[in-house]
Amino acid sequence: MVLKKKFRVSGGNLNFEEQKFQVERELCGGLREKTKTLKILEKDDVLQMMGRAGRPQFDDSAVAVIYVQDSKKTFYKKFLYEPFPVESSLLPVLPNHVNAEISAGTIDSKQGIVEYLSGTYLYRRLFANPNYYGLDEDSEESMLKFISQIVDGSVSELLESECIHVDSENDVIGPTAFGRIASVYYLQHETIRFLVKTLHSGCTVEQMLKALTDVPEYAEIPVRHNEDLINTELQKKLRIRFSTSVMGTSACKAHLLFQAHFMRTLLPTDYRTDLKSVLDQCIRILQAMREMARLKNWLSATMNIVLLQQMCHSARWHDDHPLLCLPHLTYEDARSLGDHLTIPQLQNLLEIEKSTSSEDVKLQKRAFKMFRECTRLDETQMKEVLKALCHWPIVNVRTMQFVDSEGGILDLEEEREVKVQAGDVYKLRIVMERVGPAKNNSQMHLPQWPKPKQAGWIIIVGREFNDQILNTTTVVGSHSTRSTAKLDIRIPAAKGKHSLSVYILSDCYLGIDQEYTLRLDVS
Repeated sequence: MVLKKKFRVSGGNLNFEEQKFQVERELCGGLREKTKTLKILEKDDVLQMMGRAGRPQFDDSAVAVIYVQDSKKTFYKKFLYEPFPVESSLLPVLPNHVNAEISAGTIDSKQGIVEYLSGTYLYRRLFANPNYYGLDEDSEESMLKFISQIVDGSVSELLESECIHVDSENDVIGPTAFGRIASVYYLQHETIRFLVKTLHSGCTVEQMLKALTDVPEYAEIPVRHNEDLINTELQKKLRIRFSTSVMGTSACKAHLLFQAHFMRTLLPTDYRTDLKSVLDQCIRILQAMREMARLKNWLSATMNIVLLQQMCHSARWHDDHPLLCLPHLTYEDARSLGDHLTIPQLQNLLEIEKSTSSEDVKLQKRAFKMFRECTRLDETQMKEVLKALCHWPIVNVRTMQFVDSEGGILDLEEEREVKVQAGDVYKLRIVMERVGPAKNNSQMHLPQWPKPKQAGWIIIVGREFNDQILNTTTVVGSHSTRSTAKLDIRIPAAKGKHSLSVYILSDCYLGIDQEYTLRLDVS
């Protein structure tokens, strides 16, 4: 959009001064310049800029002069002085709404879609203003043909996205597992289509991040004027680089924002706002990705999605030093404490499990001695690090058992083989207990994440040798110190020695996951 500062009045005379400057459409409403003459490219901007013709809180009055073609003069008079009718915006997103209704069971045929449409505002406006929606005629035959086309178009789109299946013989439409995922996690059907084509069993964390930022949900992230230049400079500080030709795209900006989040890079104010918007959406998209990988029984892909989810909450790369998740610690401090020291190992060294709070005198004495010897933290920072260590969850597995169909219980231990029947289904029961100062508090302690959250756990049982998942479940955070997870596990049909891997993964913290190996003698 081009704005011209054309003239100013001085002593009754006009002193012409012409000054052109270009402004992004999104910023037009926020101008504080005294704008006298506007050349407008979008009708929406007319209303916004008319409302901001003067400077709010500075000017008592203002004049806006709008130059238009003579043929559009009558239209703009009507547009500015009379109420403009509100039109429906349902048409472009109709397949998403239809998918949600099919998943809920309220629509099961094309006739059902027509009946659903008949109760919408779109249906009413279609008859009142058909030209707005692309109809040349308003005859009944033309209307029926148009409705038939949009119904067929919605069904075709959802079929291509693998969100529905159609029984052509009985004219019945039903949801697929992917369609239900789109409905549950409020995703566009185009997102499901993209993820179906993009995800595969060998996806790395970096590839998962690229898939996450390329979904249509992030296409609305604004790229403002000259932000392509800012993105080019920003990526020089980050790990993964892109071609300068894509610096002006929303997907590239979202990717850079995630990287900046993982590296805790200082961002401009607008970028911090955009980062909050990006993080608000990422967890539901990642949960949908995890469900899709689970449907395919991909073990390593599911694990990498969980790892990416932990990275988003913890604001660190998965291969950063584990202690960098703690406040104030630099890379040198973390290396000095231990090259490969993890947070659970540091908690164990300080015997935090036996303490009741971070104010414990003996605990503080042990911790401060270690921190003074190995880091450059001052006393206030040492207290904050210790407080974070006390908030970090400490979870012990109390019991792990197989329960057969008759109620018989088999205790599972890592070093002991357990005899089971080939092809039978056993219920795996895992009892976990939180200990330490934060045993009664499951509230997540990760300051970089913008929202409060209860820390939970994701349990995955699989076989590493063929990269297959047998089952998975989640344990939601609660105030209870004990949690029980139950999963149905089908024993392999082949007789002989087998091993299963049980992963207990945090849904938000990096570096505190646990892995157990179950040895089975299948007979």
